[in-house]
Amino acid sequence: MAGSQLALIKNLCLCYCDNKPDILDKTVNTVSHLLHSEHGNIYQDDIRLLDKIWKHFQKYGRNQEMLRFGQIYARLNKLKVLKVRLETLQFLYALADTASTEHHHDSINRPMPTSSASSFDIPSFSLLSLQQGSSNAKENGTSHNSSHIKSSTSLQKLLQYTNGDEHSLSTTNNHYSTMNNTTTNNNNNNNEIENLSSIKRDNDESRILRELLFGMQGIETPRLSSNDTSIDRCTRSIINRFLECGWLYEKIRKIINTPTTSLVAQAFIANLSSELREYHRLISVIEQQTNVSGMVSLKKLHVWMCTPIQRLKCLAAVADTCHGRKGGQLLSILYMHSQHGDPLQQSILYPLLYNCTIPIRDMIVEWICNGIINDPYQEFFVSTDKMVSEEKLWYDKYTLRVPMIPSFLSMEQAKKIWITGKSINFLRVVCKDRTMLQIIKTPASSQSLFQQQRSTEFQDMIISVYNETTRYLRSILDDKYQMMDHFKAIKRYLLLGQGDFIKYLMDLMETELNKPANQVFYHNLQSLMDAAIRVTNAQYETEDIIKRLDLRLMYVSPSELGWDVCCLDYKFDGPLRTIFTEENSLRYMRIFNHLWRVKRMEYTTCGVWKQLMKSSRQFASIPEISDMTHTCFTMSNEMTKFVQSVNYYIMFEVLECSWSDLLNKLMEAKDLEQILEAHDDSLLKILTRLHLDGHETSQDLAKQLRCIFDLILNFGTIIQRLIQSVDNELLSRKSYEQQQNHGTYTKNNTETDAEVRRFHTVFKPQLKTIKSELHIVKKAFRDAVLKFLQQLKSHPDITLRSLSFRLNFNEFYKVSYTSKTTA
Repeated sequence: MAGSQLALIKNLCLCYCDNKPDILDKTVNTVSHLLHSEHGNIYQDDIRLLDKIWKHFQKYGRNQEMLRFGQIYARLNKLKVLKVRLETLQFLYALADTASTEHHHDSINRPMPTSSASSFDIPSFSLLSLQQGSSNAKENGTSHNSSHIKSSTSLQKLLQYTNGDEHSLSTTNNHYSTMNNTTTNNNNNNNEIENLSSIKRDNDESRILRELLFGMQGIETPRLSSNDTSIDRCTRSIINRFLECGWLYEKIRKIINTPTTSLVAQAFIANLSSELREYHRLISVIEQQTNVSGMVSLKKLHVWMCTPIQRLKCLAAVADTCHGRKGGQLLSILYMHSQHGDPLQQSILYPLLYNCTIPIRDMIVEWICNGIINDPYQEFFVSTDKMVSEEKLWYDKYTLRVPMIPSFLSMEQAKKIWITGKSINFLRVVCKDRTMLQIIKTPASSQSLFQQQRSTEFQDMIISVYNETTRYLRSILDDKYQMMDHFKAIKRYLLLGQGDFIKYLMDLMETELNKPANQVFYHNLQSLMDAAIRVTNAQYETEDIIKRLDLRLMYVSPSELGWDVCCLDYKFDGPLRTIFTEENSLRYMRIFNHLWRVKRMEYTTCGVWKQLMKSSRQFASIPEISDMTHTCFTMSNEMTKFVQSVNYYIMFEVLECSWSDLLNKLMEAKDLEQILEAHDDSLLKILTRLHLDGHETSQDLAKQLRCIFDLILNFGTIIQRLIQSVDNELLSRKSYEQQQNHGTYTKNNTETDAEVRRFHTVFKPQLKTIKSELHIVKKAFRDAVLKFLQQLKSHPDITLRSLSFRLNFNEFYKVSYTSKTTA
């Protein structure tokens, strides 16, 4: 069985290999492998595929081989050994048209066609001429059966081969000779009747065809549009299908005639016009063929117009969807329609998409190479505002139109294109750098924009231009404008990183800052700051940084001191104003004020501790205040511990960690946009962890912390009053003792009574008042700290929650509060 199967395969392949042994062996091996595999096919049954094969033989005039193929196929089908008969025939049919296969291979590597020439295929009239030749031969008395076999007859013949026996070829010739004789006799009997009916049908069909050609061009045809009873239902359905072409044509024509203000839309309309010209060409060819008798009929025209109708439907649907759109929106719609499994729709949409992409491709190349937007109709996805100043060039002058981004471009690619053009303009306008970067030698093709899965040409162009432009801009910012040095200067001075300078500055300014805010003057503080720079390590800074360091006095409110209105400032100009904007300067000012207040609390608690230690001997000489002295030392240590914990949290866990993250991001940043994002993220993180971000929870924390700081300041004032009272009491007692030592040894009752009266009327009431105030401040401080801890525990930021544990790691405030509540 296997040997007979191989012999049949060889005989079958001979029809396609033209008796060439080198091609025959290769084809037989391929077919043998195909017989044992499973492949999907595009044909639903044997009839359609056999019809294709039969037309192929007729196209090349291989009539003898056509009959031989029918015999071999019938024998092969009868053996029932071919399991994948349909797939085998499909494969052999594909091998037959070698020239068309090579043409298809070339079209893959060829650039995308820019026009749709021959988009509406002109039907082949070779079969019709062949039929006319056969009729002429019949009139001359000659018969050539093998030269005018129709497609339907060929299929019937193949089916006869399938159901016949091995001698079907010999009996078939006899059958056809008998059938021809019978047909000739019948034609002689009914010749006149058939001629009359044929002439009438031909006249009616010719008239319908002439009117249909007008209707297919959108021209109204009253007779075809009305309900003509002389036209049967079958013909009417065919006519309606042809009239659909006219409706689609008119719909597309109206869209073409609509005025447009868009380069992409103009390209789209130009392609639609080209499609309609090809459609006119098809109509004109068909109209020319209608002049030849018997060349065109309704049924033949129906077959020829199947593909053009589908093409018109596709064009009308796309044109209707794209009507009124422009720029990237129109390209997105075309790209969406092109992502279709139908090869016909792909062949229609790809040329349209290719031509419509050219204006956007040119805009992209002009933007990323020269920083110029040539967009008269506002269809590019990057827009410009000429009214924006240089300082806001990076932020507001060039914006990204997200709806105008074509869907075949990713958001990352669009942002890189946007940033590249902005970087060029930033270099020219803000940095005053006119260096021309020669990056692109050959721009990417328009096809590479929407076929990035096949080609990386466009992606490579964007990456190369982006890397070169941003690298040059980064080098300008680092080398010419010393961007990193200014970041470090802000860390040292505005964020209080230069400890010796800050400490010495507070010592010098203490007297001035303790004054009311309306009595503090800028020139006095400026001279003190200059003195602090000359004495501390700040003197080793570059001259540019020292000139930028300045003081600012904020708005003065009633009952405020100089501590509340004094603020360090750092001046920026040129490209640095883009990084350190006015908004960022205000953020730094808020951060500095908070750090300055914490430093003041630390300075105050340290001062209170020094005063207490200095006055400890005086306190020991007055036994009446021993309990009060213990309370003062306890509260001083408690407040110092709280302030130091808060200061450690701010300086190390907030500022140092944020600064380290910022440095890493700045080193990794490739473009200015990434630098700005890293800077903004760092500032927002600092503001959040310092509860200065304006959130409701943060505002409650800031108010509570400010309340605690006010209590610390009140405690320092009470300690000063206590020390003053103790000093006055010691002076009075010393004066009394000196009088006693210089007088007589007899006891003066009058002086003694006066001293006792002074103690009970002056010093003792002062002690009582101070003691009550200390008790109030102590209770208020612990209650405020406990509330602050409870607020920290419910904060979403983990670093603030960890601060609550550090401030109360031994649960001191919880125990003390519980004991007081129980008491």
